Amino acid sequence: MAGRLQINFEHNSTEDRLLLRISEKESHGMCIEYRAWFTRRFVNLFIKAIDKLIEDELAGDLQLSPDSLKAMKKFQQEAALEKADFTTSYEADAESCTPTGEEPILITKLNLKKKSKNKYFLSFLTNENAGINITADIDLIHTIRKMLLGSVKNAGWNQPVSQSAEEEVVASETGSMRVS
Repeated sequence: MAGRLQINFEHNSTEDRLLLRISEKESHGMCIEYRAWFTRRFVNLFIKAIDKLIEDELAGDLQLSPDSLKAMKKFQQEAALEKADFTTSYEADAESCTPTGEEPILITKLNLKKKSKNKYFLSFLTNENAGINITADIDLIHTIRKMLLGSVKNAGWNQPVSQSAEEEVVASETGSMRVS
């Protein structure tokens, strides 16, 4: 179990990609940092996938009106974001502890699997199926979604994302999130 997990999205104008950095510090002091490039195409795919995941999780077996679903989604997102720490700066504890190598990997595929109610397994994969696996609850998924949308806005991509995502874009100051 992680002692501290930090997530950061940052736009690299030279690459015109988002750099995802995930730093995990175990309670016994060991640090690992994963680095991955997200292209515009992948970001669009990821946003659509997590929007569908969130809606499916909320709706479950119920038949909800679009307005009810939107209200439930907003309530769940607000509750999730209240738990996140957007004020702490991302600390690259693990500069020398990158299991994927010094250079970020280029993510081209996404696998999402439901583990249980409100728990998911996300795999960010390269063309060679190497990648980063994350177990996330619905709160972390909402937080990643907000950070990603904020980073897209900060990058000035103006790319088409789902309409619900466009309505909710509020740029994050740091593009970082910390979970303790």
